[in-house]
Amino acid sequence: MVASLFACRAGAARYVYLVLGVVLVLWSSIFALVSPQMRMLPPFVRSPRVPWKENHSEASCSAKTYTPLFSPSSTQLGIASEVYLISLPGRQDRRKQMEHLQAYKEINWTVVDALDPSDISIGHIFERIVSQRSLQPSRGHWNDLGSVFRWPADINAIAASTEYLGASGSDLWTSTNTQDSRHTTSSSISVPPHPNITCATQDHSVQSFKPSLPDWMILTAPKISCWYSHVSAVQKFINRVNTTPADVAVFLEDDIDVEKDIEMRMRQVWSSLPQGWDMVFLGHCWSNESFYSALPSSRIMSPLYDLPTQSRIHPSYSPRCTHAYALSLSGARRLLLHLRYPPFAYSRALDQAFSWLIESGRLRAFSVVPSVVIQRKVLSSDIFSGSGVGSAWREHLVDGVFGT
Repeated sequence: MVASLFACRAGAARYVYLVLGVVLVLWSSIFALVSPQMRMLPPFVRSPRVPWKENHSEASCSAKTYTPLFSPSSTQLGIASEVYLISLPGRQDRRKQMEHLQAYKEINWTVVDALDPSDISIGHIFERIVSQRSLQPSRGHWNDLGSVFRWPADINAIAASTEYLGASGSDLWTSTNTQDSRHTTSSSISVPPHPNITCATQDHSVQSFKPSLPDWMILTAPKISCWYSHVSAVQKFINRVNTTPADVAVFLEDDIDVEKDIEMRMRQVWSSLPQGWDMVFLGHCWSNESFYSALPSSRIMSPLYDLPTQSRIHPSYSPRCTHAYALSLSGARRLLLHLRYPPFAYSRALDQAFSWLIESGRLRAFSVVPSVVIQRKVLSSDIFSGSGVGSAWREHLVDGVFGT
């Protein structure tokens, strides 16, 4: 009887040890899977496509910048203290649809009137672009002093500060009476309203114009208008009264649809963002934004969604399109300082500029995958003349307000 009892206890002990062994093996396997994702977090990314440079990280990751879970005023789309809708005043067809979206989602946004591509300011900007490029040596990169292209060394420090960002650099290009002493325009240069000039690549690599170049390589008035309009919206966010480091702004264009449950989706993933983030693409195109592993989430995903439809945040790869993105306050300041730097300003389509600043490590950006905001493409495009509703890229939402 006693021997039988001891045998039972020994068997139970072996069973417990077996269960513990299985648990340890499973835990080790899970840890091995999670660890690579943890190592994918910028600024520790070591990839030629997202070289988040150490000399750019001191401002973004300083003690002065942080990512709170939610600020008291974050009531817009689940994440933002401010929302800006960029729209041409003449596109009342689009504005009526956006009014429906605004009412459905109860968004309190600020409408920013986009600059019409036929505005005289576009001609002034073209003139400045031609002037800047006339300073370029025949070979190699360049800057405003005629030597090798270099970004200003103080961008990160200014971005992290509370210094007022008044008009400077390309902000002055639309004023016929204002001359920037370092970037003057020769009055002898005569520029037609729509000159045949190409979009730059990288920091400032420019090739000669050829009629055979694809549309994305040709710098046009609508592309300049888009750049100007987004910069104006970013400046409105930066120059508000009583700003705080926790402020977040969302910038939208007027041809969009959004997930009905975008607030829930964003709240589930927003805490994944690391401190010092600059930019988050809520929508994107022409890029595989799941190329890098998703950031680990500290929140339990809602069981209401199947795994393929859950939103996650990934380090940005090479996102295009500007229809929906969020900026932290320091990220907005950093972006503006890059976009108005004269050798870089208006050098290409705005989304090409975003993509290059991300790929070259100048901005710390992330992308929501799948997109929670997409372009509807049911009305004529303002950017691609003669191409109907825009580019061939198409996406669909799980349950959009317009059913897109």
